[in-house]
Amino acid sequence: MADEQDVEKNESEKKWWAEAMKDLTLTGLATVFMTEESVKNYLKDKKLPKEIATLALEGFSKKKDDFYGVLGKEFGKVLSRMDMGKEISKFLEEHTVELSFKKKG
Repeated sequence: MADEQDVEKNESEKKWWAEAMKDLTLTGLATVFMTEESVKNYLKDKKLPKEIATLALEGFSKKKDDFYGVLGKEFGKVLSRMDMGKEISKFLEEHTVELSFKKKG
């Protein structure tokens, strides 16, 4: 009987841990598109221990900065390889652009 209780206890602890890890992973992916305050609120709602939430927030913030750094570099590489004059000309050949000007005041 005691063995069954131990097994059930271990299973429930494993389920809690698996859910916590799943939530942290999903939060990590979502932080790329969330503000720091939103991430704090999300972690607070999950009722994680404060130490884990703090570590997660620090890690997520760094990963977010790294992601945007890599994204910026790659975007810059793509733009540097493009002939912007040619691309603008091609765009203007295929599209109509309407401009209007209004006097201030």
